[in-house]
Amino acid sequence: MKKVIYFVLIAASLLSISVCANAAVMTEEQQNELVNMGIITGDPNGDLRLNDTITRAEAIKMICAAGNIDTSIIETNAFPDVQENHWAYSYIAAAKAIGLVAGNENGNFNPESNVTNEEIVKMLVCLLGYEPMAYGLGGYPAGYTAVAAKIGLTKGMHFSVNSPAIRNDVGILIHNALNISIMKAKTTTNGSDPIEYVIMDGANGIPNMTLRNRFIKYDSSHNNISKLSQEFASQYLYKEGDTEKSFALYPDIIYTSGIEKTADGKEYECPAIYDDLMVQELVNGINKDTAKLLINGMEPVYRVSYAVFKEKMLVPLYVFNLAGCNVRFDETRYVATISKNSTVLEILPNLIGMRKNQAEGFWIPLAVCARFIDHTLYVPLEAVASEFGIAVSWDSAANTITLQP
Repeated sequence: MKKVIYFVLIAASLLSISVCANAAVMTEEQQNELVNMGIITGDPNGDLRLNDTITRAEAIKMICAAGNIDTSIIETNAFPDVQENHWAYSYIAAAKAIGLVAGNENGNFNPESNVTNEEIVKMLVCLLGYEPMAYGLGGYPAGYTAVAAKIGLTKGMHFSVNSPAIRNDVGILIHNALNISIMKAKTTTNGSDPIEYVIMDGANGIPNMTLRNRFIKYDSSHNNISKLSQEFASQYLYKEGDTEKSFALYPDIIYTSGIEKTADGKEYECPAIYDDLMVQELVNGINKDTAKLLINGMEPVYRVSYAVFKEKMLVPLYVFNLAGCNVRFDETRYVATISKNSTVLEILPNLIGMRKNQAEGFWIPLAVCARFIDHTLYVPLEAVASEFGIAVSWDSAANTITLQP
């Protein structure tokens, strides 16, 4: 069994804290911010109904919005009592996939039941990454309640246990959560023991990371992408023959690159920048659709969003996790990395090329760019899959994509 190490921030006396709020009232500023972020919405008359209770389905939608949780890839049949035609199906399935919710003893989610104060606190503690700490303090509900008090999630609130949460209180909790530093695993999950967790608070060289950061829109302008790509490319010095290798391996793609120089005169190859300004209208008009996704034609069945641009299919980056690859997106460098065995691809959104095998590799030209669509990074399916030997088939009649690693 793996040993979990975490920062012990909570005194044992906090375990006795009870949960739920009726003393705090959401300010107009908080309400406006949550509405503008798409976290809370009103009824058809614009009334936020702040004194009403809230269902588990409604709570999960709000939490997914607050965490900017990707609902573009979900496993079907997440809960037996939540059908695919349920309005919150995608949110509930996505929340289950990342461990925010689990079924009851019968495996049901009970979407129309009122969410309780303890349940909403647990969901938010998990969303912020503090579940290992909550486990260490006794688990549900006391451990989650204690963690919530210490990190400021329930600041200024006085809770009643086993009571339905109201929309006002959930709104305050979510607004508080936006500014709390996230806790993340420091080491990769490679079987080593122990796993260490770090609070991303901006101290001692650790990046600051909050839910609010996820609402920052990336600057995908031509000038910024050009700047980022040059910073990225300059890490890999030019090797004679790289350009010729690209032309030989990818003869059907028009591709240009130039030899640039770093400040100290070292040469590196920088790919041509895909000028979105030339196709901005088309790009803005990209439509998404959904399809079934199978890996090796076997269960489970996933539902995935996809887009088509210039007759090329783009899929969410994390589809390649399902195909056995390791996938991550570095928000500070603006670089997506997909790796498997000895192959490593590095992709900058809106750049008409991807780097293969880091310093030992070369630029691969792309017919279409990876790009953000509704805050989710989509990558060209066939181009990426071919680099890992993953076969792709599309059955339009069955509306199914099959990947065979």
